[in-house]
Amino acid sequence: MKTCVRKFELSNSLTVLVYDATRRYYEDYHLVRLEIESEVAVREDFFASPERLAEARGLLGDSVTYRRIVEKMGVPFIEIEKAREEMIASFAATALPYFGMTNFPRKFVLSELTKVAEKMQRSAI
Repeated sequence: MKTCVRKFELSNSLTVLVYDATRRYYEDYHLVRLEIESEVAVREDFFASPERLAEARGLLGDSVTYRRIVEKMGVPFIEIEKAREEMIASFAATALPYFGMTNFPRKFVLSELTKVAEKMQRSAI
């Protein structure tokens, strides 16, 4: 079962949630697993025309979810909290500034749209 352990509210209106999905895998050793997620809305101002917006929403829906999994293996029970906090601090120092950029939501949505379109093209061949 995963539990939300941290919530980052960013200035560009995104919310980044960090879920803990840590589990024991052998005796006193654990896999510390963090699942990082953020819902990014497919907004009208990302597109040049209402038709392009409708096309994007047809392929992606009303929002796109960013997901990233960060893991650390072989952590003794007594060190789980420390490992979790170090992993969150590392993510916050390296990735959050990028997430917080004003243009990140638009760039992410357009990137996901390109991936879906390319995947559809490959499967049509």
